[in-house]
Amino acid sequence: MSKKISINGRLVGDGEPVYIVSEGGLTNWGQLELAKKQVDAAVEAKCDAVKFQAQTTEALVSRKVSPYWYDRLKYKELSHDELTELYEYARSKGIECFITAHTEVDLEFLDKKLNVPFFKIGSGESLNLEFLENIGSRGKPVIASFGLHKTEEEMRASVKALERGGCTEIVILHCNTVYPTEPEKNDLPMIARYKKMFDYPIGYSDHTVGWHIPLAAVALGAALIEKHQSFDKTDERSFDCPVSTTPEELILMVQQMRDIEASIKDSFDARADSLDKAREWARQSIMADSDIKKGDTITRAMLALKRPGTGLGPEKIGVIVGKRAVRDIGEDELILETDVA
Repeated sequence: MSKKISINGRLVGDGEPVYIVSEGGLTNWGQLELAKKQVDAAVEAKCDAVKFQAQTTEALVSRKVSPYWYDRLKYKELSHDELTELYEYARSKGIECFITAHTEVDLEFLDKKLNVPFFKIGSGESLNLEFLENIGSRGKPVIASFGLHKTEEEMRASVKALERGGCTEIVILHCNTVYPTEPEKNDLPMIARYKKMFDYPIGYSDHTVGWHIPLAAVALGAALIEKHQSFDKTDERSFDCPVSTTPEELILMVQQMRDIEASIKDSFDARADSLDKAREWARQSIMADSDIKKGDTITRAMLALKRPGTGLGPEKIGVIVGKRAVRDIGEDELILETDVA
């Protein structure tokens, strides 16, 4: 069993409740009020946390080399002042809020100005070993999505970079930076492989359509789940939209995840105790198949097995057969051990 990591006082790891994150992403279009509604939706769904992105676009994308991507991202940017207000708003609503830093300037803001208790690394930066070592040196837990990693060597190198910086509290998220990720290319068994590779909690950041794949990840032992949120899944302005949950779907997803994690816990004794009432109506009891007179020697042909299960069970037939009835027993009556000798 891997070590457990404290995310601002909430333990994450094997044996702990799944840590569920609603990813606000870019589907608030850089609008603070819409981002606050994403917070409200995450609170309503009873998520553990809501997540946003800090992207100073000038530091993230070369406008000269890729004006398309620069323009596509720039208007979706939340300023540092807006992120500060959003962060405080989420905390006032009683939900954990964290923010992915995509650049050094955003990382510095989150660490020094906002003083976040932990960091999130997006897949785009997870192969930047210099950036990872920088984050690892800041003395806070890290959640890292490995959505671009193609080999075990790359995976180990990223973890070692965080550890070189001094970080020993890491949550690794299996992820695929493909929007949407086709189910047959999702590779959920990677969760188990990560668990063999690292002594850290392993989670899953989802980019599939619907939410049935994240449910499967919970059943396979994911300690943390991250799923995008959108108010309109048909909006083509972001790749996030089709792989998101609406606020209504988010509520259902969280409920189902809680049901799944409850169902996969070892609960043998509780399950056995819950069957007592069911046995009363669903199990069979030994009964007289026809009238039996006092003094008759009971044969198997005289017995029937019928509901309810309030008498002797089928396993007691050997106790009854061959003995004599000590009273008249009517057809369809229960036969108890006190009725024979």
